[in-house]
Amino acid sequence: MANISARETAYQHIRNRIIHLDLKPGEALSDKELAEQMGMSRTPVREAILMLSMVKLVVVRPQSGTYVTPIDLKVVEIEQFSRCALEKEMVGRICQALDPAHRRQYEENIQLYQFYAHSQLPSREEKLLETDSEFHRIAFQIQGKEPHFKNMLDTLHHTERFRILSLMVFQDDQVYHDHQQILQAIVRGDTRGAVEGMETHLNRYQENVQAVQKAFPQYFEAL
Repeated sequence: MANISARETAYQHIRNRIIHLDLKPGEALSDKELAEQMGMSRTPVREAILMLSMVKLVVVRPQSGTYVTPIDLKVVEIEQFSRCALEKEMVGRICQALDPAHRRQYEENIQLYQFYAHSQLPSREEKLLETDSEFHRIAFQIQGKEPHFKNMLDTLHHTERFRILSLMVFQDDQVYHDHQQILQAIVRGDTRGAVEGMETHLNRYQENVQAVQKAFPQYFEAL
C-alpha cells in the first residue's frame, strides 16, 4: 500500500508541474532528480512516469530519455468534445433548481475571477485556472456529482496546459462575460440559453489557437 501511495503522490506531483508548465513541453525529465526533489526512491517515480506516458503527458524514448510531450491540439479537441457534452448536460439540469445560496456562490466566483484577471499577482494564471474550474464545478456540486467533475478534470491533460498559455496571451474579459451570461440564463430558468452559452464558452478556445501557437511555438513542436 505504501508503494501505491508513493506512486500516486509522485504522479500527482509531476502531473501538476507539467499542467502548470513548471515542467515545459520538450523538457527532459530525470527520475533521479525528481525522486530527490520529492524525497522518495526512484521506483515510485519511474512508475509515475509510466502512468504519465499512458496519458500522453510524457514520452519515454529508449537510449534517449524521458520528455514532456508537446501540447497536441488534436487531443485538446477530443478532451473538449467530451467535456462539453458532460457540462452542457449538467448546466441544463440546474436551470430549474438554483437556490439563493448557490446563486451567491456563482456570483462570488465570477467577481473573484474578475479580480484575478486584472491583478498583477505572480500566480495570476494559476489563480484564474482554479477560479474558472470552480465555476464549472458548482453545477456538479448542486447535483451531488462532484466526483464526476474531478474525474473529468483529471483527463484534461493537454487542455489545461493550453488554458494556461491562453491566460498568458489574452488579458480580456471574455471568460468573465461568458460566465455572467451562463449564470443569467440559469437564473432565468432558460435551459437552452444556459446550454448554448456553455457550448460557446467551452469551444471559444478554438478562436485562440493561432495566437497562442504564435506566442509559444516551441510548446507545440513535435519532439
